[in-house]
Amino acid sequence: MNSHERVTRAIHFNGPDRLPHYLPDGQENDILWLWLDRPADQQAWTPLPDGRQRKIDAWGVTWETMGGGSFGEAVAWPLADITTQSSYELPDINNQTYFDSARQLVENNNALDNPRYCLGVMPCSSLNEGTHNVMGLANMFAAYYEHADDLKAWLDRLASAQRVSIRRLAEIGCDGVMGYDDWGLQDRLMISPRLIEEFFMPHYRENWALAHSLGMDVWLHSCGNIISILPMLKAAGLNVIQQDQQENMGLENLDACAGGQLAFWCPVDIQQTMARGSIDDIRAYVRRMITTVGSHNGGYISMAYSTPEAVAQTPERVAAMCAAFREYQTLTSSN
Repeated sequence: MNSHERVTRAIHFNGPDRLPHYLPDGQENDILWLWLDRPADQQAWTPLPDGRQRKIDAWGVTWETMGGGSFGEAVAWPLADITTQSSYELPDINNQTYFDSARQLVENNNALDNPRYCLGVMPCSSLNEGTHNVMGLANMFAAYYEHADDLKAWLDRLASAQRVSIRRLAEIGCDGVMGYDDWGLQDRLMISPRLIEEFFMPHYRENWALAHSLGMDVWLHSCGNIISILPMLKAAGLNVIQQDQQENMGLENLDACAGGQLAFWCPVDIQQTMARGSIDDIRAYVRRMITTVGSHNGGYISMAYSTPEAVAQTPERVAAMCAAFREYQTLTSSN
């Protein structure tokens, strides 16, 4: 069984020979995770007199940070007034050269004796996050009630841009398409399921149906406590949910809600066990993930958090997690 088939079987609960992997341990992985080039920032990180740094991204959002790295806070938004959205020009996110560059990576992968599963991230990967980044979160919350038509018109534009991305990712040979939309706070949804249904689900259904019609699986990153909308996302066409935290919902609860229906692509919980547990705790949690959400003739894919230093993960903990995934990798095929 090659890597492409292994991942596909895990996603569709069709009996992979072992757990598929995407791990930073120097061993062979099963996924080619494609992040395409994107428009450059309008202004790179620039030091300020008080020690902060500031940049303006390709969308016109001004970010500030005290220490650089992967975190920053948006402080000015080009669409703070959503009623001006019709005059806002989207960045050139679907520039064909970005896809042409990625095409060679896909072709090189497909020529290997063991081709991997090609997962393409949409350049405009977020509807919810992409909107509150350019609006400001408080402004977006108000717009649901004060400027609903303008907000819907803006979401129509983003969703249309995503459909261009989906078609081009299919054209270069991707097996799956990935988006990013965090929907949860620590203990509840960010907004009500009613608002998610009204403003976002029509776009998810249309875009995910398009991906399926082009032969691709649909993957979504969404963190926070989102367990209540997992059935809604599955019904809309989602195949794989990527979560960096699970303990705020509970592995057994996630399995009862969506096990055998959605495949899970997760590291050990980055806020709890991976951050504060012992090495033995990390190993035990890996085994629990595989024997809960991964016990449905597939349904689970391993991964590690992409910037471990940003969440205080030591190399020793990351190594222990990766070793446990490799050690327990056949449990998924025996359950």
